[in-house]
Amino acid sequence: MIPLYKEIGEIVLRKEKFEEFPDYEKKLFIVRQYCIELDNFYYTEKQGDTIITQWGRLLELNIDTNKKECEFMLGPELIPSNKDELMIFANYAPNDPSIYASHISPKSIFQFELADFIENNFKQISWINSDKALQFLNYLTNIQNTFYKKINNTNFLRYDCIVESQKENFPDPEIIPELFDNINDKKKFNKLYKQCINKYISSTLKNLNYKKQAYALRIDGNFLHQGEFADCYIDVLYYYLFERHYKNTKNKGYCHICGNYAALPEDVFIKQKFFGTTNPLYFDKVDNSFTSNAFSMCETCNKKVLTGIQYASSKLNTRLLGLSTIVLPEIEYTSDSLEELIDPERLLKLAKLIERKSINKLIEDLDFIRKLTVKLKSFNLIFYNKPQPNSQEFIINGFIRNISTYSLIQKAEDLRKTVEDYKLGPMYGYVGELSLEGLRYLILPSKESHPGLDDYTSINKDIINLLETYMHNRKFKYTKLITQFVNIFNRKNNNLDNKDFRQSLDITPFFMNLYIKHLIEFNQLEGVPIMEERKIIAVLQDESLSEYFKTHSDIYEKNYYAQGLFILGKYISEVEAKQRQKDIKSPLINRLNLRGIPVQKVLSVVAMVDEMRKVWETYYDAVTENYFRECLQGITKSSLLPEEVVFHILAGRAYEDYRRKLYFQEHPNIKNDIQEENNDQE
Repeated sequence: MIPLYKEIGEIVLRKEKFEEFPDYEKKLFIVRQYCIELDNFYYTEKQGDTIITQWGRLLELNIDTNKKECEFMLGPELIPSNKDELMIFANYAPNDPSIYASHISPKSIFQFELADFIENNFKQISWINSDKALQFLNYLTNIQNTFYKKINNTNFLRYDCIVESQKENFPDPEIIPELFDNINDKKKFNKLYKQCINKYISSTLKNLNYKKQAYALRIDGNFLHQGEFADCYIDVLYYYLFERHYKNTKNKGYCHICGNYAALPEDVFIKQKFFGTTNPLYFDKVDNSFTSNAFSMCETCNKKVLTGIQYASSKLNTRLLGLSTIVLPEIEYTSDSLEELIDPERLLKLAKLIERKSINKLIEDLDFIRKLTVKLKSFNLIFYNKPQPNSQEFIINGFIRNISTYSLIQKAEDLRKTVEDYKLGPMYGYVGELSLEGLRYLILPSKESHPGLDDYTSINKDIINLLETYMHNRKFKYTKLITQFVNIFNRKNNNLDNKDFRQSLDITPFFMNLYIKHLIEFNQLEGVPIMEERKIIAVLQDESLSEYFKTHSDIYEKNYYAQGLFILGKYISEVEAKQRQKDIKSPLINRLNLRGIPVQKVLSVVAMVDEMRKVWETYYDAVTENYFRECLQGITKSSLLPEEVVFHILAGRAYEDYRRKLYFQEHPNIKNDIQEENNDQE
C-alpha cells in the first residue's frame, strides 16, 4: 500500500513540476501535506423543520503590537476550500511543541512557544535567508515577551494584554487558585488548564464559540504563514515536520521503498497510521542495529509517499455503501499519460458504479469511465475509520486489491440492461435501480430491518466481504443468499408502518431473482440445488410463467417444487389484489410464517390459500391449477429449506404484482379496477 502511495505521489510531483520550484515553494508544498483536511468541520443543526449544514469557524487571537493588546475574534469558515489559506495543523506526536500558529487545539494560542523552539534549534534549521531568520527570531521573541509570560518554563498568554471585555474567567495560572496550587504537578495542571480554557471559551467567548473550531494567531492582521516572515515560519515547520528526521547522517540503511542505501529517519511519521495491517516490519525506531527489519524511507521516497497520502486522502476519498473509502489506482508505468490514472472524477465514478443511480446517470458515467479501461486495468479500495475526525490514527477495516475495471463495467452494463428490459426505472424509481448497493440492502441489516442496532461494526465487515466477493468474481452461496434475504425481508415486514414502504418491500423478491440471474451470468453463484428428475404430466400454458421459468432456468426449470411455490405466491397476490379493493389493511402474506415454512407445513398453507381464493373469488385457470398441484406432489419429502419455501412464495407473489403493474402501465387507457394501482408509487 505504501509503495502505491509513493507512485501516486510521484505522479503528483511530476504534474506539479515540483523539481522546478524554488526552495521556499518546495518547503511550502511539503509542509502543506501535513495540514489537516477541513472536511470534518461541518455539523448539522435543526432550524424549525429544516436541517441545515453549518461549518466550524476559526477562533483568532488578534495581536496588536502598537496597542499592545490582544482580542479574540471570529475568523473564516473551516470549509475545505480554505485549507491552503488557513494551514491548520494537528499534533503528529503527543509531545509536539506549541510552534503552530494555526492548530486544532487552543493550546497553540494560549501557550505559543515558537520563539523558544527557534532559539534552541536555530543552527539546525536550514534557513533560506539566515539574516532574515535572525530578524524573525527577534520579532517572535518580542511578541512572546510582550504578550506571554513564562511560568515554570512554560509560556502563558498574559491576562493584562487581553481587551477588557474578554477578561472574565480568563485562564491565568496566577489568578485562578486551583491552577496556581497545582502548578508543579504537570499532569494535573495540564488537565485543569485545559478545562479552564474550555470554560473561558464557552462562557466569556460564547458568541465566538462554535461546535467545531480551530485556533490561530493573527499578528497585526496577518497569519504567520502570510506575513513578512512567512518564508522563515515555513523554514521552521519544514525542519520540525520533515527535515530534522534526516539530520543524523550516521543513521543509514536501505530504504524499504526504492532499496537505496541512504540516511533514514529514526521515526517515520506517516500521516495515516495503518493500524490493523499485518505488515511484519516495524514502522519506527530505526537505528544502526535495527535497520534490517525496521520499516523506513529515504528522504526522496518519503516526500513522494507523503504527497501520495495527502492526495489520496483529499482527492480520492469517498463514501461507498456507507463506508469511508479511498480509491487507489493500480499504476502500471507503461502508460504515457499517468495523470489520467489519478483523475479523481474518473476514479470515484468507477468505484461508484456499484451504487444505485438512474439509467441516464449510469449511461453517462459508463461513457465517461470507459476511457479509463485502456490505461487503468485495475484499482484498489481501502476501507477505514478514525477514532476521532482529526486523528492521524487510521484504522483499516478492509483492503480490496486488483479490482478489474473491465469486469466491474461489464457487471454495471448487465444490471443496466436488466433495468431497461424490465422497465424498472419508470415503474419503481430509485428502488428499481439494480446495483450491488441494492443487493446489500436486500441481504444485510440496515435501519429498516434492525432499527435498534447501534453498533454497525460487524455489519461493516459483512459489507466489505460482500464487496470483495462481488468485485473479485468469487462465488456466492445460493442457500446463504436466500436465507439472508428471507431474514431481512421478514424483519422489514415486521417494522412496516407506511404503504409506500410496503410496495417497495413487496417487489424485492422479484429483484432478488434478478440479482441471482445476474450472479449466474458472471459465474458467481454456487450451491443451487439440483433436483431429482421428475415427470410432469400437466403442461404449463401460462406463457408469462413459462417464459419466466425459462429465463431463470438455473433456479426453476427443473425444480418443480420451486415452480409450485412460485405459483402459490401468484395466487396469494391475486387474493391480496381483491383485498385491497375492500381496503383490507393486513395482507394475506402476513398469515404465513415468513421466518421459514418447513416443507411439512406447505400443504396446510395451500389449503388456507385455496379457502381464501374461494372467499375472494379470484380467477381460476384449470390448466394452471392442475400444473400447480402436480408440481407440489411429494414436497413434504423434499430437501427444500424453510427459507427457500418462503422465498419462492414471495418471488411468485412479487412477480404477479410486477406483471399487474406493468400491464396497467402499458395500457393506461384501460380502467384499473384495483384501487391499489391508482396510488402505486412511481
